[in-house]
Amino acid sequence: MAKGAAKGKKSSSLADEAVEKYTKKRAVDTSKRTEESTISNQFAQIESNPFHQIVVQSDAPPTEKKDAVARALAYDQSESKEENEARLASFEEFKEYLMAYRKEMSKEIIRLADTEAFSELQAVFEDMNSALLDFEVQIMPLIEIIDAVHRLNMASDGAMYDVFKEIQEDKEEEERIKQLRAEQEAELTQLETSILELNQDIAALREEKSWFGLGGVKKDALQDIARKEVLIETHKNATTALREKIESTTFSRETRFAEFAAEKEQLRELLDITSEEHKDRQEGLVKAALNFVNTTDERTGSVLGRMDKIKSQIKNVDTVNGNMKRIFAVVSDGIKDAEVSNADLSNSFNVTPEAETTLAQYEREDKLEAVNEHIEALTASKVDTLSTLGELQEESMNIKSMRDTNNQQISHTRKMHTSGTAGIASRLSTVLTAVSSAALNEARTTTQNTLNNMNTITHDIAQNEAIKNATNMHLQNDELSKAIEQLATYKDISDKATEITRSALEEQKVLQREIESTAADLASSIKKAKGVTAEVMNEGANAGTERATENTAQEAKTPFSDFKL
Repeated sequence: MAKGAAKGKKSSSLADEAVEKYTKKRAVDTSKRTEESTISNQFAQIESNPFHQIVVQSDAPPTEKKDAVARALAYDQSESKEENEARLASFEEFKEYLMAYRKEMSKEIIRLADTEAFSELQAVFEDMNSALLDFEVQIMPLIEIIDAVHRLNMASDGAMYDVFKEIQEDKEEEERIKQLRAEQEAELTQLETSILELNQDIAALREEKSWFGLGGVKKDALQDIARKEVLIETHKNATTALREKIESTTFSRETRFAEFAAEKEQLRELLDITSEEHKDRQEGLVKAALNFVNTTDERTGSVLGRMDKIKSQIKNVDTVNGNMKRIFAVVSDGIKDAEVSNADLSNSFNVTPEAETTLAQYEREDKLEAVNEHIEALTASKVDTLSTLGELQEESMNIKSMRDTNNQQISHTRKMHTSGTAGIASRLSTVLTAVSSAALNEARTTTQNTLNNMNTITHDIAQNEAIKNATNMHLQNDELSKAIEQLATYKDISDKATEITRSALEEQKVLQREIESTAADLASSIKKAKGVTAEVMNEGANAGTERATENTAQEAKTPFSDFKL
C-alpha cells in the first residue's frame, strides 16, 4: 500500500508540476492557488477510496484495473445491501473526485494563458510599420530625384543642360532680387530713422522759449519746425512708395520648361543640398533599411517564442485529456463487465427453485430486489460515465485542431523568422545597391549628355561623331541591362509562383487525407450509435456471460496494455 500511496501522491501533484513548468516567467501566488483548489480539502480521504486505490494508486496493467473495477461494482451476495450501496457511493465519490481533478487541471491550464498577446500585437503593428514608414520616408526623396534626373536625361533637345542653365539663371535672379530687397529695406530703415530723428528735433525746438521761458516758441525755432515737418511728410510719402516697391520686388521669372516643372524642382533640390548632406541622406536610408531588418527579426522571433509556449500549453492540455480518457475507459469497461455479473446474479434470483418455501421466496425476492436496485444505480452511473468519456473524446478532437493550427502557425512564423527575414534583407540590399547604381548611372548619363552639348556648341564634328558612337554603345548596353533585369524579374516571379503553388498543393493534399480520415471516423461512430440500442436491449444472461469472456480476451489486446497511470 505504501507504493500505491506514493503513486497517488505523484498524481495529485501533477497540476502543481504543470504550473511550475509553464509559468517560470512570472511569480505565482501560491496562497491564492491554495484557496482556489479545494480538491485536498473536499477529498481529504480519497486515498482510502477503493476505486482510487484500484485505478490511481495501483501499478497494475489497465486490463487488471478494469477487472478489479468490475468486481468492485458487481453485487456481492456475501455483503449486505447497505455494504453494496456503500461501494456504489464510493464509486460516485471517485467520479466526483475525477471531475474535480479535471476541473482543477483546467483551471491551472487557464492560468497559463498568455496575457500579453495583444501587447505583442501592438508592438508588432507599431514597430514594424514605424520601421517601414521610416524607410519609405528616407528612400522616396532619393528615388524622386533619380527619376527626375532620368527623365531629363532621356528628354530630347538637351533638356537637362537647358533646365540646369535655367536653374542657374533662376539662382542669379533670386540673388539679384534678394540684394535689391535688402537695399530697399535698408533705405526704408534709414527713412524711418530720419523721421524719428526729425520728430525728436521738433520736440526739442518746441522747448526753445523767448523771454527766459515766459514767452512762446522762438520765431527761428518755429521756422525750423515747419521745415522739418515738411521733410517728415516727404519721408513718409517716400516710405509708403518704398514699401509698395518692396512688396512688388519678388521673383517672377517665366520658365521655358513648364512640362518639366516637377523635374526642375527635384533637380533644384539635388543642386541646393551639399554633397555632405546627400551623404547623410544615404546613410539615413541605410540605417532605416537595417532597422527594418532588425525589427522584423526581433518581432517575428518574439511571436515565434510565444507560439512555442502555446504549443507547450496545448501539449499539457493533451496530456490531461489523455490521462482522463484512459481512466474513464478503464471505469467504463469495468462497468460493462459488472453489468454482466449483475445480470447473471439477477437471473439466478429470478428462478424459482422447486419446493421453495414462502420464507425462502421472500429472501430470494429481497435479494433480487437489492440486485435490481444495484443494477439501476449502476446503469445511471454508466450513462454519466459514457457521457463524460464522450466529452473527453470531443475535447481530444478540439485539442488536435488547436495543435494542428498552432503547428502551422509556428511553421509559417519560423519561415518568416528565417528565410522571410533573410529574403527581406537580401531584397533591401539589392534595392540599396540599385539606388546607388541608378544615381551613378544618371551621373554617367548626365556626363554623356553634357559632352554631347559641348560637342554641339563647339560644332566639332569629328569629336561629336566619336562620342555619338560611344553613346550608341552605352545605349545598347543600357538596353541589354534592362533586358537582363526584366528577365531576372520574370524568373523571380516564376520561382515565387512555383513555390506558392507547391505549398498550396502540399497543404491541399494533407487536408484531403484529413477529410477522408475524419469522414471514415464519423461513419464508424454513426454506425455504432445506430446499433447501440439494439445491442443493449438484446443482451441476455447467457449472451452476457459470453460477452464477458470475449471482452476479457479483447481487453488483453487493448492499446492501453502498456499504460500506467
